[in-house]
Parts: sequence; structure tokens; C-alpha cells
Amino acid sequence: MSKKIVRASELDPDFKFDIAKTHEGETVLWCVQCGMCTANCPYSEVWDVKPHEIIKMILLGLREQALNCKSMWTCATCFMCAERCPQGVEVGNVMFALKNIATKERGIPEGLKLFGQQIYKTGLSAKITGFRKRERANLGLPTLPNVDVESIKRLLKKMKFDELIDEEEETA
Repeated sequence: MSKKIVRASELDPDFKFDIAKTHEGETVLWCVQCGMCTANCPYSEVWDVKPHEIIKMILLGLREQALNCKSMWTCATCFMCAERCPQGVEVGNVMFALKNIATKERGIPEGLKLFGQQIYKTGLSAKITGFRKRERANLGLPTLPNVDVESIKRLLKKMKFDELIDEEEETA
């Protein structure tokens, strides 16, 4: 975490409680900043801000810095952090709480929005091209099952996912 002077007016003393009152973030206040979450995170070397530093931002009330942190979006949710935490902090779940608040306040990052639009339109996370289909056949793999896209869309609409990804139903 880069060193920066923080003014008291930039702090949100209730931010840690906003996180802690969510189901996902209820363990955040247990953190003692030992760094075990970062030591066990397979991605900590490439993150701009380490897991224990994100938790520290939350605890200190650095709301803007925490909500603008790109690292939370790349959490693999492998839960190695929680597995090794001596205090039982569920860091992966805290990341979910942070992402949920960031999504409500700022929306989701463009790349994730495109990923969500792909799922909404096709029911698949990746586009399956003719090349991929031929490769599967050449390898002796079965054809891919048909995806019930309309059922997926109905479910995603119930969750208001279509609104998050700015996906509007086409009208004929």
C-alpha cells in the first residue's frame, strides 16, 4: 500500500460497520492484521493492494480507497486466506461484501460487465466458435450440450442481473 497522508475528513468511521453488518462481511472486525491472508493468497504477488491491506483500509474507514481497489475484483475466492486465518476472518467473503457495496455505488468494471453480457446472451461464459467445435470433434470430445438460454435469462432477470450489466431485452 503506498504511503499517503490521509485527512480525517476523508475517513468514514462507519465503513467497517457497513461491511460487518452484511452476511459476507460479518467477520471483518476480528482482523488483527497478522498478514496470514496475504501470505497464503495465490494472487497476492500481482495484486495492487494485498488482502490484509484491503482489510486495513476497511477497518480504518478508507472507504474510497477500498471501493476503488482493483484487487478485490481479481480475488479467486479460493478461501486459502480464511483457511489459515488465526482469527477466523473470512477474507474472501469480506471481498464479496466489498464488491457488493462497490457494485451498488459504482457499478461493475467494464470487463466483468462484458463477461456478464456473454452469459446473459448465450448461457455460456465464453463464445464457442466453429473452430472450438471442430477441435472438440478432432479430440473425440462430445458435442456441447444445448443451453436453455431463456431459463438462464429468467433467473438472471429475477436477480436484476440484466440491470447490472445494462442488458435490455430486444423488442420485436
